[in-house]
Amino acid sequence: MSALRQAIALSLAFLVLLTLGGLLLDDVITEEFRAETEEALREEYQRISDRLTREGRFPEEIVTAEVFSDSGVGYAVLRADGKVLGPVLRGAFDSQGFDILEAEALFQPKALETLDRIFDLIDEDDEEEPSDSGPAAEETAAGQLAFDVAFESEADLGWRIYSGAVLDGHLVVYAPGVSAFGSDLTSVILVFVVILSLPALIIGLIFGIRAQRRLNRIGAGFDRIADGELDLRLAPKVIRDDIDELAARIDGATERLQASIRQMSDFSANIAHDLRTPLTRLRLHLDQADEAEDQTAHREAAIAQMDDIIAIFGAIQRIARMQSQGRRDGFAAVDLGVVVEQVHEIYEAVAQDAGQSLSCRITNAATIHADRSLIMQLLANLIENAIRHAGEGARIAIDLSGSRLAVTDDGPGIPEAERGRVLDPLYRLDRSRNTAGAGLGLAMVKAIAELHEAELALMYSADERGLHIEVRFPQP
Repeated sequence: MSALRQAIALSLAFLVLLTLGGLLLDDVITEEFRAETEEALREEYQRISDRLTREGRFPEEIVTAEVFSDSGVGYAVLRADGKVLGPVLRGAFDSQGFDILEAEALFQPKALETLDRIFDLIDEDDEEEPSDSGPAAEETAAGQLAFDVAFESEADLGWRIYSGAVLDGHLVVYAPGVSAFGSDLTSVILVFVVILSLPALIIGLIFGIRAQRRLNRIGAGFDRIADGELDLRLAPKVIRDDIDELAARIDGATERLQASIRQMSDFSANIAHDLRTPLTRLRLHLDQADEAEDQTAHREAAIAQMDDIIAIFGAIQRIARMQSQGRRDGFAAVDLGVVVEQVHEIYEAVAQDAGQSLSCRITNAATIHADRSLIMQLLANLIENAIRHAGEGARIAIDLSGSRLAVTDDGPGIPEAERGRVLDPLYRLDRSRNTAGAGLGLAMVKAIAELHEAELALMYSADERGLHIEVRFPQP
């Protein structure tokens, strides 16, 4: 069940890509927040440093009034006398520039207790209905908080600091790291992947089962076609996707196969019909040869019948070879004007002997890539077909314009019901069965035209008299 397996594979691929994309997003967002935190630290450091430089001292109130600014960045100073102003440990001032410290390495024990209490209150506030009381209000209730908190985060996990010398002391600014946010995003992504897994697989299974049913129907149709049910069609009326397109192509192949089988059946019937007469005559001459005084006449008649049979099979073999495309290797440049002039010279006298006229008009003759002998045979077959069937007094015309070659006569034409079959091998009109020929002339024309990738068209006048056959060769 390839469609079902493909649907499951695509669903799993979607989940894997979703996970990878989420993790990548986690990294990008985390890195972006880190960059923003560092920028905020640098700006806050510069602001405080400028203020201290202007005042020229470290006032006590600078850190006791508000450790965290509105941006969520806190700060502390180490004076030249070794006194720390702010809730950080003395070791935090050993760094220069950016650094990451754990809370235990940054804050004093009292500040750590305060932070834990603040984060507990924040967690409780997240679980309950929001109220007007925030961390600043809780500070008064606790009585032990030494600073305000203007941010909300989880008590983790690394603090970003930026430190440097100011006046004769040291300044540290700090902010909570973003690892907690990253951990939350990763958890959210994993939860979403788990939640989406079942719907994605179910949807994939639904589409996979539907596709598999359609493929099974096509497979069952193949079996019926193989059993000879060539009228079966698999494609729906409206083509919606590639599976429907595949079914439509199968229908097209089935139609061509049906036409080929029908043509083969008709071809076999025509062979049986057209060979019955010469074979019957051959048998009659052989039977009478032993009893006749003059056996030479019967022997010559038998040989003539055999020659007709051999000629029929030879023509069939030539058509088969041309349909196999095996003769294209011998193609060369052919001037259609020269070919038409030569064939016209040959058959002009033949048409006069049959009481007909054969005219020729050439305009801007083209040179094509073709087999010269086959082009001459094509034109000869068209002229012979016209001479044989147009009747006495008919006018036959050859018209060459560029690469378009046409042969027209004003004979009786072809009945509408039989126009679609006159190009089939060995097919002959009822009125033509008493004339010479085996019904292979136009079939040979069709095979030669197809070999040269030319367009062959049969057209008729309004009164259904006469026949106009046109061949359009492709130009190189």
